[in-house]
Parts: sequence; structure tokens; C-alpha cells
Amino acid sequence: MEIRCKSTKRYLFKIEIEEYYKNLKKMGIEVGTPLVIEYPCPKCKMIEVYEIYPTHYIHIKSYKRDVDNNK
Repeated sequence: MEIRCKSTKRYLFKIEIEEYYKNLKKMGIEVGTPLVIEYPCPKCKMIEVYEIYPTHYIHIKSYKRDVDNNK
């Protein structure tokens, strides 16, 4: 599954979630909760948050990364 930025449609990364869920099912593990990932888009400079399911993904939110120069 390819994940793309919601606003720019830029390719972010590829994840083999289908194979992962298939292997879990072979072991007798049913997963109902999604994998939640946060990934920075280099083009729009936002952190993109996605819920990844075996067949699709949902964009949850985007936010600016807080950079604290004092730490």
C-alpha cells in the first residue's frame, strides 16, 4: 500500500500491511485496531497522521511540528 500526503498528493512511503495482517491471521491473531502512524511530509512541512487498515488508510489529521530551540 502506498501512502500519499493528503494535501500535496506526494508519495510518502510504502507499507506491506496486507502481508503483515495475512501473517497474523495465519497465526490465529485477529486484529481489529488500526496501525496509527505519523509521518513528516517534506513538501508541505506538516506531520501527517494516518490510521492504516489491511485494505485502506484514513488521514486523521495534519499538524505543524513544534520546534523548541531551547531544549
